[in-house]
Amino acid sequence: MKKYLLQYWVLLVALVMTASCQKEHFFDGGVHTGKLDMNIYDFLKSRPLEFDTIVWILDKTGLAEEVKKNNITFIAPKDLCVVNYLKQMGGAKLDTVNVVTLRNAMQKYILPNVRVWREEVPFEYDAARGGGQFIKTLAGDSVFLDSPRRDDYNGVKEAGPKFFRVWYHNGYGQFANRRFTAANTWPETEVGGKRWNPWVSSGIVITTDLQATNGNIQVLNGSHTFNFPFK
Repeated sequence: MKKYLLQYWVLLVALVMTASCQKEHFFDGGVHTGKLDMNIYDFLKSRPLEFDTIVWILDKTGLAEEVKKNNITFIAPKDLCVVNYLKQMGGAKLDTVNVVTLRNAMQKYILPNVRVWREEVPFEYDAARGGGQFIKTLAGDSVFLDSPRRDDYNGVKEAGPKFFRVWYHNGYGQFANRRFTAANTWPETEVGGKRWNPWVSSGIVITTDLQATNGNIQVLNGSHTFNFPFK
């Protein structure tokens, strides 16, 4: 009897752990993929803890319809990214930021007529080896995607998850040969009287290839600053 009870509890614990892993499939900090049975806007709205501010901006700026269109990629900043942006603006309140400013900012994250896939982002460590690609945004300019890092796995070099970055041109254009250096080691540099900080002008994609019914979602780390600010 004790033997069967032990087997029962082992099975129960295994089922609970499996269910927990499935429940948190997309947002446990790793690189994950998955299909969704809803469009991009509805997915964002279904995750208020991560995206309620992003949904508010989409609604406020009239861009909600843009993320409902077919064949797009949304580089999704989290609400924390907006908090970082407001802090940089001296603690401004979101509802006091000009709507045109918010619209211009959000358009940088909407990539029309393309589905970006993690494995198709050119994978290179440094400028000498090339790599990376430009993608047109809804704003009419471009973001740059590259994949500077793949961890070793079980002793096999570069066999681990592939991470990729999103850059906005105002943060690295004058230093293209340095863009692959680990961003958090770069000091702030003054260029033409402006301070250039590549860390806030880029973002690491930590949740990849979420396949909504109308396009792909690539979720940025919460350390990213909304609007790719160039200060």
